[in-house]
Amino acid sequence: MMDRWLSRFLRVRRMMSLVLACTAWMPQAQAADKESAGWRMNVPNGYRQAYEDEGQTLVLTPANPEQFLVRFTYHSLKDYVKERPKVGREFIEHLAGKKGLKTFAVEGNGGVAYLEPPVVSEQDGGRVQETAGGLGLDDAYVTFTVVIDEAAMSDPAVKELLRSGIQVLLGRIHSAPG
Repeated sequence: MMDRWLSRFLRVRRMMSLVLACTAWMPQAQAADKESAGWRMNVPNGYRQAYEDEGQTLVLTPANPEQFLVRFTYHSLKDYVKERPKVGREFIEHLAGKKGLKTFAVEGNGGVAYLEPPVVSEQDGGRVQETAGGLGLDDAYVTFTVVIDEAAMSDPAVKELLRSGIQVLLGRIHSAPG
């Protein structure tokens, strides 16, 4: 399973530069407000973005994509909101409880999230730190993975990401109306 993940990460990493080069001509404001597959994220300036899986997955990297990569995958639960108005939040709280993890409130969208402990692995001759988690909105949940090159751990952008950047990024995710 880990080999499959590493292979996919390497493939995505190589393809990201091509995809990002193709999308670089789009005006920053247009790219920052892109909405896809029933959700949107106000991407902060300085981040590169690419959508996969027909808009369900958003891949973000900083200006230097060698530092880290964040993947967000959106899962709509809008069909269940009439029966359970906060179904996404409830799902994430239940999942975190099963894993023995605590949840935290997410400013910006009223969601709730959890982070799993980081896992370090070998990749492409170096080491990476991977952290997974989940975000629950009222009508959806988002799974996410943060992959950081350990050689970049002392970089200010990485330190900011670890300090509060993940929570800030999570707060920028919203379900589209409808």
